[in-house]
Amino acid sequence: MQSELWAIVEVMGHAQYAGRVSEFTGLGVPLVRVEVPAVGEQPAFEKLLGAASIFRITPVSEEVARKAAEGLRVRPLSMVTLPSVEPAKLRGPDTPKWIDQGDVAEDYDYGDWRHG
Repeated sequence: MQSELWAIVEVMGHAQYAGRVSEFTGLGVPLVRVEVPAVGEQPAFEKLLGAASIFRITPVSEEVARKAAEGLRVRPLSMVTLPSVEPAKLRGPDTPKWIDQGDVAEDYDYGDWRHG
């Protein structure tokens, strides 16, 4: 790969990322890193993509990639927290007992389906 490549990268799920593209091998497998530039109030971020999920990389100039990033307005991953709920309140009438009692799955009586 070139020392500096700007591109629009299209992946499964119809997602598109525009930015500086490079190879990344820090996790033991080759990945494609897309460094998406800051857009307005949104800070710069990066995405690591597996080759199997990529169906098109279009090399473009830095100027075109930055304009594309503005138009795409892809957001970085946000952490979402859910309110804490007691496990007993999550149980439905058909929920196996081990879901909220901390037992391992093997302790649950699966009935006849496991043996027949």
